[in-house]
Amino acid sequence: MRPLILLALALAACGPSTSAGDDGGDDTTECSGDAERCVGNLYQVCNDDGMFVTAESCAQACNLDLGGCVACDPLMGTGCNGNDVVTCNADGTPGEVVETCGNGEICEGGACTRDCTADGVDLIYVVDETYNLLSFDPRKLGTADDPFTLIGALSCPASSTPVPGWLGGVTPFSMSVDRTGIAWVLYTSGQIFHVQTSNAQCSATSFAPQQGGQWLLFGMGFVTDTAGGDTEKLYIGGGAPEATPGGLFGVVDGTTLAVETLGNLPNTGEYSPEFTGTGAAELFGFFPGTSNAFVQQLDKATGAAVGSPMSMGGLGGTVSAWAFAQWGGKFYIFVTTTDGLSTNSTVRVIDRQTGNYEGAILQNLPYTIVGAGVSTCAPVVVE
Repeated sequence: MRPLILLALALAACGPSTSAGDDGGDDTTECSGDAERCVGNLYQVCNDDGMFVTAESCAQACNLDLGGCVACDPLMGTGCNGNDVVTCNADGTPGEVVETCGNGEICEGGACTRDCTADGVDLIYVVDETYNLLSFDPRKLGTADDPFTLIGALSCPASSTPVPGWLGGVTPFSMSVDRTGIAWVLYTSGQIFHVQTSNAQCSATSFAPQQGGQWLLFGMGFVTDTAGGDTEKLYIGGGAPEATPGGLFGVVDGTTLAVETLGNLPNTGEYSPEFTGTGAAELFGFFPGTSNAFVQQLDKATGAAVGSPMSMGGLGGTVSAWAFAQWGGKFYIFVTTTDGLSTNSTVRVIDRQTGNYEGAILQNLPYTIVGAGVSTCAPVVVE
């Protein structure tokens, strides 16, 4: 954990897509005799009252010439067989494998698409200074259930040497979560590891530490490229091991993991910010402060401030760790402060739509949280 900084990240939201008129219901279209039809993946027949009703909701495709529900539609050319994209035979059966969909993807409609339905991709994940990976479910707040669930302890193969200027040992420093549910965890060695959010299993990445001699330690946040889109980028900010205001702003190439510096962060806070992003293509920074803490939207192209900050006032003590995640239209801010006598680990909330600070909803937590992240599949707004 960094003295005076705690990094985390978050992101946020993709919703299920629907096709107009294909909602599984019957309609009032009149018919006669043995009439039948396909409406999307619905196989419908004419009932005794002369109205079309759904006889079967096909798992894959509907083709009248082949009798209704089929494994794939030859007219489409390709179909799905499990998580494989396959050619479609003339009789509606799966043919040869064209492509096997990768991690975080599903075969749908004869093509690989990003999966926003896997269990756990809509939770916030946090890591504490003792290497514990936990999930945080905002839906459990105000209930008898603990919103924190321990997943496991990280055991990443990190170097024992911290980046120059870091005064502590090698520990997790910042975290972000991509749309596949994989946590990207930055250690104070400058290395980034992939961590399975289902079991805390860790694997190395090809990310090169200390790129350009400037990107030593930083906050991170995934953000979708377009509102409601299914592609995203990892934005990072800071660079120096100290928690001084401002810092660099950049983006990580999704293939090479090379950092491209885009600009500089606002130099208006007491400490450098942590990031969170949303599925609505928005990037935000949390700027902690003893006397003035706030959340600020940032321009993804330059890192410049966008609009007015959402103020929290002072945090009530010296800030020693912080992390940040968006979920359901609110910012969940994990902050540890000390007054010289005691330490208080808290969860604080800002309403993203109104900008109102709702205060510390949880206090005296048994975790000093040094990283947080949420997938861009998480909800942007909860109706």
